Amino acid sequence: MNPQLNKVFSKLAKADNKTELKSEKVELTVVGDVTKALKSMVAAEKSIDAIALQAKKAEDKHEKALLKAYSNSLDDQQNLNDKLRKLLDVSKQSKKVLELASKAARELGLSAKEIPGYNELSKLIDEYPSNLNAVSDKVQKISKVTI
Repeated sequence: MNPQLNKVFSKLAKADNKTELKSEKVELTVVGDVTKALKSMVAAEKSIDAIALQAKKAEDKHEKALLKAYSNSLDDQQNLNDKLRKLLDVSKQSKKVLELASKAARELGLSAKEIPGYNELSKLIDEYPSNLNAVSDKVQKISKVTI
């Protein structure tokens, strides 16, 4: 054969080898990328499971805190209602005292308004229900508060 033809065939053979090697390198790179992506996805799946567990714990903790806060709020409301009932009793007792003072003054032929503190007590008793009701309304709103 012609020496130049040998050179051409020789170069073609070398060129074919290079092409095959490049092809194999690309295939190895793809396999490596797939393996790397697989490892990343497996790690991501584990992370999702861990996050789901943490989220469940956080949800439980949050729920317990809300229930505790609500329970405390109801306890506060009960305590405030007890105090309001006592204040209502004070009002009832004060009204009785005012009535007895008025009756005693009449029996003596005096004006009840001349009794020291009678007018002030009468005024407080008249204003008391509106003040008591305003506070009572605020206390009742405690159980209606929602998040």
